[in-house]
Amino acid sequence: MRLLRILFHNCRILHPLNGGDRIRTFNMLKELRKAHELTYLCLRTPADSDEAVALANEYCHEVIPVPHAVKNKRGPRFYAEVLGNTLFGKYPFLASKYVSAETVGHLERLIVSGRFDLIICDYLAPMGNLLELGARPRLPMMLFQHNVESVIFKRHSETASNPLKRALYRRQWKAVERLERQAAAFVDTQVAVSESDVVLFREMGMTNVLGAVPTGVDCEFFQPPAQRASRPVMAFLGAMDWDANQDAVRWFAGEILPRIRAAVPDAEFLGIGRNPPASLRALAENDPRIRLTGTVPDVRPHMADAAVMILPLRVGGGTRIKVYEAMAMGTPVVSTSIGVEGLDYEHGKNVVIADNADDFATSVIQLLQNPERAAAMAADARLHVAANYSWSVVAGIFSRYCAETVDAAGRRAV
Repeated sequence: MRLLRILFHNCRILHPLNGGDRIRTFNMLKELRKAHELTYLCLRTPADSDEAVALANEYCHEVIPVPHAVKNKRGPRFYAEVLGNTLFGKYPFLASKYVSAETVGHLERLIVSGRFDLIICDYLAPMGNLLELGARPRLPMMLFQHNVESVIFKRHSETASNPLKRALYRRQWKAVERLERQAAAFVDTQVAVSESDVVLFREMGMTNVLGAVPTGVDCEFFQPPAQRASRPVMAFLGAMDWDANQDAVRWFAGEILPRIRAAVPDAEFLGIGRNPPASLRALAENDPRIRLTGTVPDVRPHMADAAVMILPLRVGGGTRIKVYEAMAMGTPVVSTSIGVEGLDYEHGKNVVIADNADDFATSVIQLLQNPERAAAMAADARLHVAANYSWSVVAGIFSRYCAETVDAAGRRAV
């Protein structure tokens, strides 16, 4: 493996590691740092602590944090800005909020410095800064796509109950799809996180998608607990300030949980994740058997309380690390097809798939009432991820794509 000098551009400092996308990037870079030289150029918001910036030395050799204010996700001013962007924005809101003239200036200086062999843009969101450069730089560029973002907005436009929200999601869907095509034409290569995402990008006519980097898991960190709680607890893990997760919790609480409780009256729901909005907190206030943790320093003690991990996602894209984390901890998983989209699993053996409320409830009930079956599924799941999805294996695949990008750009320059 030859050493590459990589300029890695992201929209944020990675710590705290409180989201699957942050965890994926952190572990990938931590492994890549062993073989390559990494400079991490990112935006730094007022919420990012000095400690979070200092911890960047765990995943890069040099960090360049650029001060930038990102709008809060709540309040009338935020929604007015989203509306204005939807109607008149140069880039969709997911990208425009990260465009920074100071960041563009850093990119210009670093690109012409001769210090780097490759630029990697992490996510579609910060691509606006690269596009603001105007002409495509001679330095090889890769875009690491964690999701097919346009698909997420398309799904929101199909499931939102509010007509205004449906219309806004539809406009953002089309704007994001345009940005995806623009970004694809600007970079040398793209890498996705699942084979299904690779197919979607290629169906959009993108010929520069090299392939997929599978989701990984740290099986040393995520171990089955020495003793699991015996109560019928169903846990959901995910940031509660993300629309798709909010939709999942509301659907589960409103449509699925009552069906489960008809058979298992003492069934409990545990939501593990940061920043639950008032609408979700109200669910917990009105039902003592619904608990929301908010931000936690370590998800493992809470996951250890779960008899079943649930993923009732109806909206989303990319792949969810939390599935493999639950499997590594020996927790049986019940999910919609979207929840495990792009992951490697076998229905009925190490994961159960259910896409409507009746089937989802029945699947959970069967596991709660049959501990032997739940234990067998959990044991198979643990063996499956431990054997196939370590971060070192995943990072090795990504490193190969980095080398291919440099080689492809070299051929383009000849």
